Parts: sequence; C-alpha cells; structure tokens
Amino acid sequence: MALTPVDGANPNERMVLAFLDTWGRQDVAAMLDFFTEDGSYIDMPLPPRHGKAAIREYVEAIFAAFSVRIETFKIASAGDLVFTERVDHLTMNDSGRTVPLPVTGVMEIVDGRIAQWREYLDLGTAEEGLGITIRPPREGAKALSA
Repeated sequence: MALTPVDGANPNERMVLAFLDTWGRQDVAAMLDFFTEDGSYIDMPLPPRHGKAAIREYVEAIFAAFSVRIETFKIASAGDLVFTERVDHLTMNDSGRTVPLPVTGVMEIVDGRIAQWREYLDLGTAEEGLGITIRPPREGAKALSA
C-alpha cells in the first residue's frame, strides 16, 4: 500500500503542515515564527534545544550541512497534540548524497504556536545512509558482542 501526503483536518494540523513546509524552503525566520518564545525542539536522541535562539542555532547548523524535504504521510491530533508520520529526505550539501529518514513527530500547540516539538527517529539510519557521524560515541560506551 503506497502512502500519500495528507491535508490537515483542523487548524492545529494545518499549522503543523505549514511549518513542515518551511523546511524545504530553508526559511529559518518563518520556522521560528511557528514557535512560542520558550518553545523546545528535541530530535531524539540528541540534546534538546530550548528557546528560539537555541532552535535557530540548531536549524542553521542543519541547513549548513543539509537540505531537507519532508513528506508527511499521516497526521492526527488530540486536542493540542499533533502527531505526524513522515519521511524526511536529508541531502548533504557537499556531496548530494540523500537518505530517506522515517520520523514520527509530536508537537504540543499553545495558542496556535509550537511549544514543544519532539522527533523520534533512528539516528543510525541517517548516519549510515549519509556516511557520516552525527553524534560521536559516548566516552566509555561498550559495544555489545554477539
């Protein structure tokens, strides 16, 4: 069964879809307008970013390395929570290498803006697909052996 992109069924869902569209345009100022002043952005398992300044710094670093095209296949909401099932296509700026990254996102909306955005993804998929290390190994971490 092929997945097709979706339309939002209510104002919160439509706002989230409009926000996700800003990624393809790399419009950081427009992206930040979707957040509350004290908003949070967490790409699990990376550290959280709190506040617009930290979010700006993180997003600008992403765009310095990648372009991002987001395809949203499922969207659902319950009150002020919006859930997305997506594929984020990351393309390295220097090599043009692209990886499709499955992502589930959860956004908490307050007064029509994103207060908290949590992304659940497998960082290993991005690292392997792009041939890079995004997160250095933890010092003292032990590998599991078979």
